[in-house]
This record gives sequence, structure tokens and C-alpha cells, in this order.
Amino acid sequence: MSPIVMSLLAVMVIMSVASAAAAYGDSKVLSRLIEGITRQPEAKDSLFTSALVSCGLIESMPIIATVVVLILIFANPLLAK
Repeated sequence: MSPIVMSLLAVMVIMSVASAAAAYGDSKVLSRLIEGITRQPEAKDSLFTSALVSCGLIESMPIIATVVVLILIFANPLLAK
């Protein structure tokens, strides 16, 4: 298999795993947020703030994966000769 094909396969795997992991992480955070609000409605503001920060950190993972993918596509160190 050529290095270009292997790089494209790596790109597909990286992006699919990163997006699936981010979706799973966001769903866990938001389900815990809803659970926490139903248990303690008076703590809604602090729980919501923590959930927003957590979702932002989780969503940074696919952005970082996109940077890695762009490096593999346009500045691939495996193809340097």
C-alpha cells in the first residue's frame, strides 16, 4: 500500500474517532447536567457553567485532530524524500 493511501486511511480513522469521542463526551456531560439540575435545581447556574466549560474542552479534541489531519494531508512527513 502506498504512503498516500495509508495517510488517507489514517485521516479517516483520526477524524471518525475524534468526532465520535466528542459526541459521546458531550452527551455524557449534558446528561449529567440534566441529572444534576433535576436533583438540585438551585445549583443550576454553577452546573451550567461547568457543563459549558467541559463541552468546550471536549470540542477542542476534534479541532486538534483536524490540525493533525491537515498536517498529514498537506505537510506529510512520511512522504518527504
